[in-house]
Amino acid sequence: MKKFLLFPLFFSVSFFLSSCIAMVSDVDMAKSELSAETTAKMKILEENVMKSVKEEVAKLSARLDDIEKSQQTEKQKQKNQIDLSFNNLEELRETIKELNKRIDNVDMASQKNSLFSEQINAVNKRIAENEQELTQLKEKLNSLLENCKPVDKFTITKEGKVRLPENSEKSYNQLVDYTKSGNCDPETARKGWETFADKWPETRKCDVTFWTGETYYMEKNYYKAIETLQPIEKTYPGCQKIERTYLHIAFSLFHIGKVDIANAIVESMKEKFPKSAFPDELKELEKLIKSKMPAKKAEPAKKAPAKSQTKTPAKTPAKQQTKTPAKAKK
Repeated sequence: MKKFLLFPLFFSVSFFLSSCIAMVSDVDMAKSELSAETTAKMKILEENVMKSVKEEVAKLSARLDDIEKSQQTEKQKQKNQIDLSFNNLEELRETIKELNKRIDNVDMASQKNSLFSEQINAVNKRIAENEQELTQLKEKLNSLLENCKPVDKFTITKEGKVRLPENSEKSYNQLVDYTKSGNCDPETARKGWETFADKWPETRKCDVTFWTGETYYMEKNYYKAIETLQPIEKTYPGCQKIERTYLHIAFSLFHIGKVDIANAIVESMKEKFPKSAFPDELKELEKLIKSKMPAKKAEPAKKAPAKSQTKTPAKTPAKQQTKTPAKAKK
């Protein structure tokens, strides 16, 4: 009986143990399958994330390339279209502003990324350079446009360049007025006369030379004034400025201490121009010369005849009186 009772008990225990083992095996298998599934999902998720990151990076890279190409295109346009009007330059400026706005709208996180920060800085640098070049081109274009427009009056540009009206007589009269005015800058006046000579090389040659010399006289550069004025008489024999040229050369010589030569020129002027057109200036120059002329040079000419008159009569009677009585005694 005991044997028959133990058998079912043994069978039950064996069945229970095998069931437990099977359950442990199933749990391990389930864990393994769950782990594999989790690993697979993580891998897929990682791949999706990397794919998204790569796509964003590709988009940003393409966008930066487009910006660089746009900048290069705009720069080439500004070089090839320097002769465009002011409105076209403003359109280029607006394009660059739009590019700046686009760059500002790029995600801040991508700007901090080391892969893109250098490229963005390079683009910003290029934009700044392009803006500077555009500003310079605008200034040059404005200057060119101003220089192309005709003027009605004697004009001095911001760059110090002299511009004259298209009519030669009008330009001459305005240059004369400026040179004779109290606000005249001699160097600017010279530029004006140089511009006149370049624009009308065969017109009023003597007058241009005279007024150029006059600018040096105004600066008290008397040596240069003499050098400029001296050739006028020989080069332009019929020039109406010859007498005035003589006068200013004499004044210049007086101021540099050549009083004798200045006096000689004044004396020759009296013979050559008996009716002077500048009597007041001539008298003023004569007074200045006399004030500097030494007094000793005028006195010997007056004393010389007086000595010759006293010596000759005194000696002759004395010899005759002494000789005649001596012979009579003998």
